[in-house]
Amino acid sequence: MKVTATELANDSKGILDRVIARGAVVQVKRHGKSVAQIRRTVGVSGAELLKRLKSARFTAAEQRELKTAMSAASKVFGHAGSH
Repeated sequence: MKVTATELANDSKGILDRVIARGAVVQVKRHGKSVAQIRRTVGVSGAELLKRLKSARFTAAEQRELKTAMSAASKVFGHAGSH
């Protein structure tokens, strides 16, 4: 989807709603040139991840496997799983 900077200014809520709900990628043009791109972020926040994990029904074996994976990720990325 392509929009002008003026269209973005006039309908930012509607454009962001399309990006969020439909995964649309928006090219923003100014003076005929593409100057920016708006797209939905990938992944979820830490809080959302915790919420999703708490609602999952993991077996004891799956819990151990997840804990091991989070521990390994923590060594690589730093804070993974520490909150």
